[in-house]
Amino acid sequence: MRFYGAIKKAMPRDHQGTHKVHARTYQEVLSYCQQHYDLRSHLATKAIDVRIGDDLTTSRYLTADQVARWSIPNGATVHVVPNANGAITGAILVTALVSAAIAIGVTILANLLFPMDAEKGDTRKSAQYQSGLQTSKEGVPVPYCAGDRVFCGGNVIEGDYDYTNSGGANVYAAGFGGIDFDSSGEIVKSILKQGGSAGGIPTDASQVQEGITSFKGGGGKTISNTTYSDATIRFAMVYGSGETGGIVGSNGVEKSKNILINEVPLVDRGTGQPNYHGISWEERFGVEGQSALKLTPDTGAPFSVDIELKQRSGAGGGQFYSTQTVTGADVDRVKLDFRIDQLVKTDSKGNQSRTSVTFGADVKRMSASAWTPAGSWSVNEKSTSSFNRMFVIAAPAKTAGNDADPWMFRVYRTTPDSSDDKLANGTTFKGWVEIKSKDYRYDGTEVEGAIPVALFAAALDGSQFDVAQKPEVALIVQGQKVRVPDNYDPVSRSYAGSWSGAWKYAVTANPVWHWLEIATSTEVGCGFPLTFFDKFDLYQTAKRCDQNIHGRFRYTVNKQFADETDGWQFLCDLAQTFRSIPYFNGTQIVLAQDRPGAPDHFINNSAVEEGKFTYTSTPGDQQFNEVIVQWDNPDDYYRVNNERYQDVDSIQRNRKHHLSNNGIVSKTVYKHGCTNRQEAYDYARALVFDAQNQTNAVTFVTSINACGYAPGQRILIDDWNLSGKEITGRLVSVRANAITVDKPITYKANTSYDALLITDNHLVRRPLVQVNSTSVTATFGCDTSGIAADTPVSIVENTPTAAQPLEYKISDIQEQETGKFQVTALRYIEGKHEWLDNGTPVQFVPWSQVNLVTPKPTGMTFSAYSYVDELAGTKRGIDVRWDAIAADLTGYGTGLALAGYTLEVQRPGSSKWEQVYKGADNFTTIRDAEPGLYGFSLRSLNSLGRSSAAEVVMWTYANDGSAGLQPPSITGFK
Repeated sequence: MRFYGAIKKAMPRDHQGTHKVHARTYQEVLSYCQQHYDLRSHLATKAIDVRIGDDLTTSRYLTADQVARWSIPNGATVHVVPNANGAITGAILVTALVSAAIAIGVTILANLLFPMDAEKGDTRKSAQYQSGLQTSKEGVPVPYCAGDRVFCGGNVIEGDYDYTNSGGANVYAAGFGGIDFDSSGEIVKSILKQGGSAGGIPTDASQVQEGITSFKGGGGKTISNTTYSDATIRFAMVYGSGETGGIVGSNGVEKSKNILINEVPLVDRGTGQPNYHGISWEERFGVEGQSALKLTPDTGAPFSVDIELKQRSGAGGGQFYSTQTVTGADVDRVKLDFRIDQLVKTDSKGNQSRTSVTFGADVKRMSASAWTPAGSWSVNEKSTSSFNRMFVIAAPAKTAGNDADPWMFRVYRTTPDSSDDKLANGTTFKGWVEIKSKDYRYDGTEVEGAIPVALFAAALDGSQFDVAQKPEVALIVQGQKVRVPDNYDPVSRSYAGSWSGAWKYAVTANPVWHWLEIATSTEVGCGFPLTFFDKFDLYQTAKRCDQNIHGRFRYTVNKQFADETDGWQFLCDLAQTFRSIPYFNGTQIVLAQDRPGAPDHFINNSAVEEGKFTYTSTPGDQQFNEVIVQWDNPDDYYRVNNERYQDVDSIQRNRKHHLSNNGIVSKTVYKHGCTNRQEAYDYARALVFDAQNQTNAVTFVTSINACGYAPGQRILIDDWNLSGKEITGRLVSVRANAITVDKPITYKANTSYDALLITDNHLVRRPLVQVNSTSVTATFGCDTSGIAADTPVSIVENTPTAAQPLEYKISDIQEQETGKFQVTALRYIEGKHEWLDNGTPVQFVPWSQVNLVTPKPTGMTFSAYSYVDELAGTKRGIDVRWDAIAADLTGYGTGLALAGYTLEVQRPGSSKWEQVYKGADNFTTIRDAEPGLYGFSLRSLNSLGRSSAAEVVMWTYANDGSAGLQPPSITGFK
């Protein structure tokens, strides 16, 4: 890409040469330019030519339509040349509508950037976390890990356990303490040296060796238990899809600090000492070609039951069997788990001795009629506490010609059941483990359509954990590697020079690049083509997220997403966390971010149907003065914590008006992936500011002007009816260095004015030539390049007290009929960004020269009455009256007219205010009244829809007969 003339000179000196750009369309190329030169502003006043060819002299000229629609050939050279008569103007940078309307479902007008309400009771915001960090279910979505420190659980895909050290003393024979990291970089063993000869930790207190105790009085002797059982638990779980950065840490020791079991890291982060012993682990990053896990040889899947195993099925019954069916024909063997509750025989003198119990198992294929013995096992020990034994059976021979025929097994006990308390030999069948003699790599190559997944595997010494509670394993990982700009350092979150448009893959906590990954991924996301996105526009959005503010990065994401959800809704929810709104403009998906910038458009009454703007306000119950943001606190095991921000002034105003809930209007939201308290607090501040200050919406109908509009763009609205200024609607004529408008205005001496105009569907602001004496004129001197007659125009006085156009952000565009669009926009205040970042007070500009004061109504009186309902009988009501206000408000210092009144009531026992009347009369009635304390809030309305201050009165409706109420009519009784 090469630039010429004024554009080249305006570029930074080190960017005036040839640019190498990775782009697909000419519009992307022009978006690229914004990094170095404000081409948008240039095109607002001047045109350019875009040419393609090896050099300028032999290059080929492109029309505006070709620039707007064509793709760029690979390796082409694009030339951007200033040309006053060029075909490329500001319209090329406007995202235009196609034929269909854009509607993004605005239901809460002032709260477009608000996330969904937080759900009660969610301590961790993921479906995977509702019943613990580990699941073991088929069909569970593969989690997506976004961020550089992501708290993760996983879906267990392999599991196995063994009972070990079944005889003798329960001693853990450990080697020298410390952490070992093997040369393959795959398995880490954590070993805690046991001091002295005390041995290890038994599974539970009842398994501690009892020793021999003699009792006086000739009692019997107890003997030591001869057996116990320790479990080694092995499992493998999936925690992410695609390539990740692995567990956080540069080596095995550092990584062990980010593996947590029951909320405790394997290695203490402060002392560096191990917190557990006898634990080995390994990880795989989720890449094609990764090796199989070594800690889970073969592939195991455990199943739990709890079946008391007796010899007989009831009194006088036959042999009792527990029959089970394995999940597939390819299961090679099954490991059976039996629990022996106690195993001890006591004679009449109280002396204890060993005893035995025998189990058996049979197998058969589903289609077979006869069972085949698979094994018989006898246990001869003494134990006064429960212990386990495991035995392995092999699959029966496959059915000829039917490899899919699954198989069954049944287990049984051959030892007679105990008939008294002298013999304790109760047994329970606890479950089994299905084993396939195959190692899976889970690298995406073993099953068609699969993707590589990131894995964690561990072998745990079960003696360290309560037998009644499975250990909960959590990881802190570097999440998915995603597409990021090649000039981006994801660690420092900085950008080197300009971006050519080329990509690289890296771990990042910038939410924009994860948003793009989810939007384009065909495996775990929406699968939109990359051509649907303007990457250079996303680049600007991402750079704002990476700005350092209040000692942290502005917007981050660290989250394991494990919920199956609607893709588009997910993109909307994630975008809200960095203050953005996605929408489809007919050709591209665009992210409109709430960030500083200049207005895009301008309109006045002359370009609006019937010259009418319609205004609405956010309902009072949505003007939140308190927002509670839920975030994931790393210091609290990533549980959801609340961060609160309140607008104290708003709350105090509401209290003076006796509003419910002590004046607090609250909303609780969850910020996806937020792990920083300051970020949560600043997010709450932004939401409260919007809810308190950007409460008005405007709707208007226009024609061709809306073709350049898009949600998220900003528009200046100069409404004559609202501002009360002298009217200027359109340009009558344009000549060299002067414009003439349709109506003359008072033009003050030595005063700065601007003309706001529309050129190429874009706002242009032109300074007007100042004059030495005040006059009434319709002609003004200014730069007229690029301006055409019949353009909407407003003359704006640049003084502190002069009315200024109001700024709005477009939220919705709907095509009513061909060439006619209804536009909805929300109030927007640019100064909020400096207040949010630096505490700079917001300067609210004057927007009207009309005295908008509307008198507060007074003189409210109340009287009770009764009426008869044909079905319900006698009922009660309240008459409300107040003093009328004159229809002409001139006497109150305003030229507006009275439009009517609005009355809200708060009924006894309710915290809500309901509107019961809106109209021109100075009286109304309230039906279905119950005795108690009522609140009444009365306001007057002027012709602009503005309301007065509220007259608030509390009144008690006492059901004591003093109001002359009629008693209920009771008929029909005999």
